[in-house]
Amino acid sequence: MLVVYDSLTGLVKKTAMKLSDNIKSVKEVQYIAEPCLLLTRSIGFGNIPDTTRKFIEDNQSFVKAVAVSGNKNWGTNYGAAGDKIQAEYHIPLILKFEAVGLKEDIELLKRWIKENSHE
Repeated sequence: MLVVYDSLTGLVKKTAMKLSDNIKSVKEVQYIAEPCLLLTRSIGFGNIPDTTRKFIEDNQSFVKAVAVSGNKNWGTNYGAAGDKIQAEYHIPLILKFEAVGLKEDIELLKRWIKENSHE
């Protein structure tokens, strides 16, 4: 399964690289024609980055789930872009993770990819 990421500082890209060899940045692709897992981040106080929003709007039928990087120091805004994506676009939020994610986070995402790659 394709993993598409939106990364500002490189942390989300590092997470994507741990998950698959089949990764693309939202900045590299406009349209996709295969199912994907979207990894993104929050900006401001839990908002969806414009680059993520555009990618979803162009490819919503192929985005099967989202996982969001964040910082728990932001309290209720931690990974809030994921909550907003789930509410606005009805894309399941499967994980909020800090920085590049813990070993358990990576294992959860790899397991999700394996279980959903047949779609």
